[in-house]
Amino acid sequence: MGKRILAYLLAPFLAAAAEPATLSGVRQLNQDGFGTEDNKYALSMEVYRGALYVGTLNIKGMLGMLRFATGATARFLTGGGEVWRYDTEGRWSRVVAAGLENRHNLGVRKLKVVGDCLYGVTANHDQGMEVWRTRDGERWEAVSRRGFGQPGNTSGRGLGWFKGMIYVGTENRKTGAEIWRSADGLQWERVVNRGGGDPRNVWFSDLFEFQGRLYAGTLNMRGMQLFASRDGSRFEPVFKGGLDKATNVGALKLLVFQDRLYVGTMDYSRGFDLYRTADGVHFERVLENGHTSRYNAYLWQMEEYHGRLYAGIYDYRVPLPRGRFQLYSSADGKNWAIETADGFGNLWHYGARTLAVFQDRLIIGTASARYGCKVFAAELAR
Repeated sequence: MGKRILAYLLAPFLAAAAEPATLSGVRQLNQDGFGTEDNKYALSMEVYRGALYVGTLNIKGMLGMLRFATGATARFLTGGGEVWRYDTEGRWSRVVAAGLENRHNLGVRKLKVVGDCLYGVTANHDQGMEVWRTRDGERWEAVSRRGFGQPGNTSGRGLGWFKGMIYVGTENRKTGAEIWRSADGLQWERVVNRGGGDPRNVWFSDLFEFQGRLYAGTLNMRGMQLFASRDGSRFEPVFKGGLDKATNVGALKLLVFQDRLYVGTMDYSRGFDLYRTADGVHFERVLENGHTSRYNAYLWQMEEYHGRLYAGIYDYRVPLPRGRFQLYSSADGKNWAIETADGFGNLWHYGARTLAVFQDRLIIGTASARYGCKVFAAELAR
């Protein structure tokens, strides 16, 4: 018992000494919140046709944040999510305003390039989520509304591509999460309902292909679950109950790195874990209990950059989150460097919400309950 306590107390110091940081030249690219504190999260990020696109969460004040987090109506507390484009000349332009003419679309949760189109899925707690797309980055259209006809589908949480079809995982706190798919982005069919057999799976948080199967992670307060499918229509459970720790309630981020599938978790009580698997069946835990702090509740994002895996963290502090996010990196997935331990010096920017690679730089988008989001660019130290 004494050795375990000593190891727990020393863990932050031992982890910090693992590897040196690799990033340099960190600078902010945008004006805070793109000019308004209401754009609190850089909620989604994708590179499309030589430009960087950022979708925002647009919400007013702390009451708005509470209603957003709990899935409650926010109709009077949002001006509608936005999409901003950053071009190769370093100029920002807003390409979507006011929730695409529907202010109930309070945020754009995911963006993904599929074929010639850029797709996005929204959060809409009043009418049900929408699916958007654009063929040029300028003109956008809603290709599905009202939660695929099920207004209980309040948010698009997962967005993926598998065997010629686009897949959307939803949040549904009433009857359980769903997965929908389409071959053309216009006609949609439901392939999973009621949380895949457990209505306590209230959202499918991420979708990713690995070794010929589509994987989908869930949020479940009895412990996260992971599903997989070989054909995109029949999904079978890979594990339940948080894998080996029931307090891992969410499988938030999936990514393949060096031929292994990585799963980053949500754990408010003990801190996130990071697992990986080489075969999709047997999992190894490579980070645990928040790595350097139990307040690191989410491993929120991952991205590969110059052969390293970068992981962005959500630092949960009470009263309402005032932490500073951490960013880690690893060349092998087991030994990790701390790129920043304090959100690049920004209090209240408690999450590295989005990561992307653009113009040979790592782009980091932040989350803040109090201030407008920031978008940083960093280069690999030479």
